[in-house]
Amino acid sequence: MHQETQNSLLNQLIDQLKTSKKSADDLFSEQQELWHALGFNQAQVALWLAALPARNMLNEPKSAYQTTSNITEHLTALLRNSGGRMPLTQVLKKIPAGTTITEQQLRKLAEQNQQMSIKGPFLVLDT
Repeated sequence: MHQETQNSLLNQLIDQLKTSKKSADDLFSEQQELWHALGFNQAQVALWLAALPARNMLNEPKSAYQTTSNITEHLTALLRNSGGRMPLTQVLKKIPAGTTITEQQLRKLAEQNQQMSIKGPFLVLDT
């Protein structure tokens, strides 16, 4: 199978996946010749499918891509439960699973938020 044919088939496949929800197993069995030509096994097809941005947007609600307010709400609740102040290093350890934030990002977030501020090594809830 030539590279132009492979590219064409992959593009057609991506267009089809924008409107349908096929599993990686189905995709692998339906397009075995293409995957064999690309040297992909079933696990690699699953990874390729999971990496498609259009596919991820179908499966994830919009709120999953808008995490700033969720982090802010989480931090506010965390500070309330800890008496209004907490060391930044401890706050970073209590960020929800699946969320990555650096100390610099946390400082900037606190700067932009009216409910909290940074005082020395502490994140403080302003009341």
